[in-house]
Amino acid sequence: MDNTFEKAYTPKEVNITLEISDSALRKWCLALEKNGYTFIRNDHNQRVFVENDLVVLRHFQNLVKHHNMQLENAAALVVDRFGKGAFEVGTGVVPVKKEEKQPELQHDFIRSFDDKLTELLERVKTQEEANNEVLNRLGQQENFNRELVQRLEQQQKYIEERLEQRDRKLMESLRESQEVKQQLLQIAAAQVDEKKKGFFARLFSK
Repeated sequence: MDNTFEKAYTPKEVNITLEISDSALRKWCLALEKNGYTFIRNDHNQRVFVENDLVVLRHFQNLVKHHNMQLENAAALVVDRFGKGAFEVGTGVVPVKKEEKQPELQHDFIRSFDDKLTELLERVKTQEEANNEVLNRLGQQENFNRELVQRLEQQQKYIEERLEQRDRKLMESLRESQEVKQQLLQIAAAQVDEKKKGFFARLFSK
């Protein structure tokens, strides 16, 4: 008969080990349980934690604290990688302790989880780079549109100035034409007066 037992940890011991508060531990456990994970409970229906639970909680903590992942997403990912608990529902409390290293299978889970996490972070990084590239292109397009609008405004202003100059020159030409016409009329009238004076002068001199 195997007399080795898994060491059981109280919530307070887990809080100290992970350096988290009671409320944080409760929230994490609820998120994991919502995704199908099962913790051992004692006769008072209080959670009791074993080594496998600590491994799961450490990885959960890594996702939440260091990668800013939402609780639900972190819980789903951890349960997917580590399963739904070290024991089936209904198993009694594991009483005392067992001082041994984690099984090789658990190490495989950890390595597989880390590889999956690395792959996920690489995908997030790639997506962020793609998003940044799109934003850069949108920024370049916005700058181009702004420059185009400025050029169109400058062109419109130039056309309006040219039209104004043309209208001003046209008005000046008309005014000059009127002045020339008036001067010609005055000269013609003066010539007529001179001819009349010459005619009467000749007439009365006889």
